[in-house]
Amino acid sequence: MKTTMMVTTALMSVLMVNTASANESRGFYLGGAIGTSGIDDGGLVEKSLVPIEVKAEDSTYKIIAGYQFNNIAAIEAQYTNYGDINFSSPSPLYPSGKYSWTPTILSLSANLGYTFANGIRPFGIMGVTSIDLNESTQNISGSDNGGGVRYGFGIEYTPYNPYETYIDVSFRLGYEADYFTIETGVSEVGDKDIVLDSYYVAVNFRF
Repeated sequence: MKTTMMVTTALMSVLMVNTASANESRGFYLGGAIGTSGIDDGGLVEKSLVPIEVKAEDSTYKIIAGYQFNNIAAIEAQYTNYGDINFSSPSPLYPSGKYSWTPTILSLSANLGYTFANGIRPFGIMGVTSIDLNESTQNISGSDNGGGVRYGFGIEYTPYNPYETYIDVSFRLGYEADYFTIETGVSEVGDKDIVLDSYYVAVNFRF
């Protein structure tokens, strides 16, 4: 919780500073992305009585909406679906039925970078998230939803014409991760830090 509050404060401070120094406005943009899905379970199942494998089975899908203030700063909201995260075991002692997560995340982030004259813009992302694990079996993790932190980086390209006016589409390659803590309620297991991440490609349209 303290980490989330610190990131929120930093996010608002950065956006206020960069908005005040803006010398041009790029406006709103809306787009989508597809990418890989990955998970670091932070040792969530390492003390299980039977071997359990945690694996991300599907692709990640994103819906992106943002506002570009200038060549440096943007604020960005995202909906992210990581697909199915399956917990499986070859052991006959493993409880019958399949346990999985289908995490969905809403995030609000600062997107900070620099747009060069050739339309290339390297950037970094830092923000806060609201996470819903969508567990297949209710509350095995101790909590099905909560807050977290998002971070990432990437590169974006906006084509331009000979008159140096930007057209209304940009292409992005990026990496993003969502960090959060699960309170298991089991003293032998304790709280576990989880990271969901994705390498993705995106297309954004500007208005």
